[in-house]
Amino acid sequence: MEEKVFRLPAVAGILSEGYVEARLHTDGAEGNPAYDRSRELQAELAGSKANPIYLIVDPQTGATLDRFEGADLTGTRFEAFLRAARE
Repeated sequence: MEEKVFRLPAVAGILSEGYVEARLHTDGAEGNPAYDRSRELQAELAGSKANPIYLIVDPQTGATLDRFEGADLTGTRFEAFLRAARE
C-alpha cells in the first residue's frame, strides 16, 4: 500500500490535506527488543497484530476513530475510508 496506494494522486492529496502520518514498523525478528515492543504497541493501539492495519486517531483524545484492515490494491476503498474519517 505504501508503494502504490499512498502515492495515488487522490490518496496522496487527502493525506496531505488533513492527516499526520505516523508509522509503526512491525517487521523484524522475534526476540529483538525493538520488534517485540512494536508488536506490543500495535496490539495495544489496534487490538490486533495482523498487518496491515491503518488507524485514524483523534489527536486530542488518542481515541481510535476508525480503522482499515487489509490491503486495497486499487486504492478505492482506502480513499473512501480517508474521506469518511475526515467528515
